Amino acid sequence: MAEVLPLPHRTVRPYTLGEAVAELGDYVQTGDVSTWNSRSSTSHRASLRTEIKAQSEAVGGRLGTLVAPLLHDLRLDGNQEAIIATADQFNEIWHSEVAIAEAFWDLCAAAKVPGKTSDTLRKLSAIVASQVGPAAHGAFSLLSYAADALVNTEEQLAWERDVQILEPLTEEHRLEMAREILVAPPVGRVVVWTVYSRALLSGMRKVIGPMTFLRADWALPNAFEHKWHDFPERAELRELREDVHWLDDLHSEALKRENRLTPVRVDLGERQVAGAAEEARRRIEALISIAVEAGGVSWQSAGATAILLDGRSRSSSGGLTVRQSRSLDDDSYGIGGTSEILSIVADQFADVLAKEPMPEQFVEALTSLREARMTDHRDVSFYGARRVTPRVATALEDHAMELFASVLNVRASELATSLQRREALRRADSRIAGQLMAPLEEAWSRGPNAGRDELERKISKYSRGGIRLVSVAKAVALQDEIRALPMSELKRADLEDALAICTVPDRERQLLDETWRETGLLRARHRRVRNAVNHGLLLDETTLNSIRNYAECTSKTALDIALTWFKNGESGAALIQREEKTWTARMDRISSGMSCADEDARTEEES
Repeated sequence: MAEVLPLPHRTVRPYTLGEAVAELGDYVQTGDVSTWNSRSSTSHRASLRTEIKAQSEAVGGRLGTLVAPLLHDLRLDGNQEAIIATADQFNEIWHSEVAIAEAFWDLCAAAKVPGKTSDTLRKLSAIVASQVGPAAHGAFSLLSYAADALVNTEEQLAWERDVQILEPLTEEHRLEMAREILVAPPVGRVVVWTVYSRALLSGMRKVIGPMTFLRADWALPNAFEHKWHDFPERAELRELREDVHWLDDLHSEALKRENRLTPVRVDLGERQVAGAAEEARRRIEALISIAVEAGGVSWQSAGATAILLDGRSRSSSGGLTVRQSRSLDDDSYGIGGTSEILSIVADQFADVLAKEPMPEQFVEALTSLREARMTDHRDVSFYGARRVTPRVATALEDHAMELFASVLNVRASELATSLQRREALRRADSRIAGQLMAPLEEAWSRGPNAGRDELERKISKYSRGGIRLVSVAKAVALQDEIRALPMSELKRADLEDALAICTVPDRERQLLDETWRETGLLRARHRRVRNAVNHGLLLDETTLNSIRNYAECTSKTALDIALTWFKNGESGAALIQREEKTWTARMDRISSGMSCADEDARTEEES
């Protein structure tokens, strides 16, 4: 039995009855009530019914008797709330100590039957692996420890477990020891340390929820050599150094000018050790994905990880991998930009991340968008990241949008409409701002003009993120001075058109109707392109590229809405309704006869 209990190397987590019931619960929970009786939903549930029946037949007798009542109650034709409740109850029992023990005894019973093949026994051991979860994987998995208890010598077991072992061990003692290992994994306060290269902070220490980021060239010398600066993690690093040997390598590498290294400490709270490193990286990468999507460059894992359980070193990776930059000053602008974005993320999300991690679907949406941006990105230009084709980027964005709709608990069509509203307004405002500033652009082609420069400073300014903000009210107030500037007839036509839009409500309505029609065509074309990508249909390159800007803009907006949802805890429906109200409020203002310039002037006065 010890031969089949551990999962083979690089084997994925097995799919068993537990996963089938969990899949059903997830599907029903995220499903739309209005489509519950539709053909696609009925077909999907029928497929799951067949799956659950097949997986039930693979379960051993003792475990099957335990879960049979719940399977009987799991009627796929029942109401959604009942199915979700039963699936949750099944999931809790499936991973319980009693269920794991029953599955283990089923495996033991089968192993005693002469002629049983490894294939038959592995199907039963896969059920134990499913119940144990993440602790079933890796070189130090619970399944490996349990297998050792079955076959290792008394001396080996005493050394491995650091406890007194009965001699000689009987078969009953070994089986009971293996069972105890499987049903009682180590649980306690888990902390993960890991390291990233190409990682720079806009300070020496940054705390974002349960994550603490440190400048390696500041923290390690202060922890190991000097006492110039104290910090909360100093003592832990000093103690960790005794067992984690890659910390010395990190210390020496951090002092080299060409390296930009950041150790990260993630406090995961009370939990199992199994899967802790993966969970820590998931949380860190979610934040990095926000920075990359906003234009920053990716951090690179240095491959070093250490896990603490209740303050004591539990496990550590082999060593540190540092990828050298091509030059000492290689893309310091991009790396510095990432640190600035992370500072903004810290200011916005530290409090909420201290309460709860990002939902798994949200993280997957973030990483999908991060990958989609690799069509043309600093990671591609400076660091040789794999370039993503526009076709793949479109598929990734489509996947992210479905995930956002699921996270927000709104229909995908409702989200798409709200994104079209925002994009129509953005295009209208962008056109107004661009045409108002037209006479002030490209000053180099007309020679110096002090009056032009002064007007530009009065009318516009730049935000912290480098976005130019144009005051419509000030532009309208100074329209005669702008008209007096030297400009081409084309720029003068743009200016007069923008002034009319800003001062005549009916003209503004015409512009909004125009941008709504434009975005409507793009949205419909975008849907056709997504269908062609997803179903492998013929797709002309021009058609594909024509929707890329719309796809990128709307996915950025969807991310903004989802980040607001996560930060403020508002319902997705309320956020979508707010987008609708923004549109209707503007139309109501136009209907009341108030111009864009009047509203802007009132807003500036109030602020």
